[in-house]
Amino acid sequence: MATNHKRLPIPLPVRHSLWIAAAGRCEFRGCNEPVSRDFLTERTAYVGEFAHIVGDSPDAPRGDLVRSKLLAQDERNLMLMCYGCHKRIDRHGKANAYSEADLLAMKREHEARVELIYSSTGVKQTLPVLMTFPIASHTPVIDIRDINHAIIENSKYKRFPSGRHVHIDRSDFDITDGSPDFWARAEATLTSIFETRLRPELTARHTPSHLTIAAFAPIPLLMKLGALLGDKMDASVLDLPVERWLWDKRTNVAAPNWQFAVPTQLPRVVAVEVGVSSRVTGVLPPDGAPVLRFEAAMPNRGIIRTQAHLQEFRARCNEFFVALTAAGARVVHIFPATPLCASVELGRLLLPKTLEEVHVWDRQAPTWVHALCLK
Repeated sequence: MATNHKRLPIPLPVRHSLWIAAAGRCEFRGCNEPVSRDFLTERTAYVGEFAHIVGDSPDAPRGDLVRSKLLAQDERNLMLMCYGCHKRIDRHGKANAYSEADLLAMKREHEARVELIYSSTGVKQTLPVLMTFPIASHTPVIDIRDINHAIIENSKYKRFPSGRHVHIDRSDFDITDGSPDFWARAEATLTSIFETRLRPELTARHTPSHLTIAAFAPIPLLMKLGALLGDKMDASVLDLPVERWLWDKRTNVAAPNWQFAVPTQLPRVVAVEVGVSSRVTGVLPPDGAPVLRFEAAMPNRGIIRTQAHLQEFRARCNEFFVALTAAGARVVHIFPATPLCASVELGRLLLPKTLEEVHVWDRQAPTWVHALCLK
């Protein structure tokens, strides 16, 4: 039978201390919602609740005959939560699914993350740049919250989103990449949005000097975005090797091996197969141009798994194209099988002054179609 229990008030200094430790956000794992403003109106409002890990009475969720009273006002036994998550951990009373160990782990993780943010030095802001276009029948969706999380996690708390972002969102484009009109219209749309929305951000006085790029679109459009951005501004390009745009954190991830060979002399027009996600097949080079290959020794879709892998790809690919131009190539037709991040980086590095034209082809099995011209 439940016993009468007088609830002990949580002292104001404990409330203040917990609010600071939690950074004013819900500590339930995966929520992280700010509790200093109304979720609907976005107006400033106190909507946080102080939740007990060990219940404040023996009959409460995770309650204990002895420890409940001892821990009722102890900050180490309290979590800052939004209304919904507080109900989640107290629903069904003693039969609630969340154990004391579960909640202590959530509290520890959240507050350690906040402390890491507060104690970081040399922190720099970054401007997130997002782009979405349909790929065949697939309609991509990029959540800015995932990108903000990835920026912080991937940089080990050395970079933080600037608070604003630019999203070139044409996931609702009315034709797909199989349509003959797609490439001309998509390229014109991308260029127009870039010039009207993104370029003003890049040239604004207080814009961060670093970009974080997350794009999901057909490969030629990813390369076009990279070409528009260029390589003059420092940037990090994200991908999906694990989930939610996070890089693989394992320390034993094998690095890809890149291979290529360039003769000392080449004609003005050449074709280039870039095989990262898979081997490039079915290429019929224009005007009988010689075909050169830059590829991974063992291509696969998830081969670039860390930022270091991407940086090495960029360095080796740049070395390859420098060798091409030194051998006499001036017009390059590219046939890419590349992941998202490598496609953007390929576009960023493909504008040396010695190249007169850069054509990008798109794989539409069983053949390739000319998509667009980067230069």
